[in-house]
Amino acid sequence: MKKLLSILPTQSLIYILICGAGVLFFVFFVIIPTQKTTAELDKEYEKISDRIEEQRILKPVFESLLKQAKKKSPTDLPSAKRVALDRSDISKLSEGLQEMAFRHGLKIQDLNTDVPDLTGQSGYLQIRINLTGGFMAFRDFLVDVGAIPSLENIEEIQIRAIEGSREFKIKLWMAQK
Repeated sequence: MKKLLSILPTQSLIYILICGAGVLFFVFFVIIPTQKTTAELDKEYEKISDRIEEQRILKPVFESLLKQAKKKSPTDLPSAKRVALDRSDISKLSEGLQEMAFRHGLKIQDLNTDVPDLTGQSGYLQIRINLTGGFMAFRDFLVDVGAIPSLENIEEIQIRAIEGSREFKIKLWMAQK
């Protein structure tokens, strides 16, 4: 150590230590944190690039869905002018309901009208229908029922799974004169 001190003056040794400490400070407090920040920014850049590519791929799908949403839906329900049912048309109504059910592949198990409503002055006729068949056929049947001019409202629908099919119970109110 004395030999080293004799070769190098003390002041030069102090300068070397200060410069070494400065270089270490610069490496540990400037270069290394900058590299970490750069690595994090690279990861964010990759994520954003992936999202941009994903959006570029999905853009045609979005545009086609947007066009479909702007189109008028062809599945709008038919609307008929509401007309009260004449007493003489009640039998035609039950025949019409049976024909609708047959057309859609449904079987009518029971079709009942409320007798007090037939003779009363309430202005409404309650009809209960029990059907069996497929669910999509029942949906189409309901669309046709909605087109009946004397239909006031559908009060209740019950759906129950039975072996190989479904059972549907509907409670309808018809306007009558």
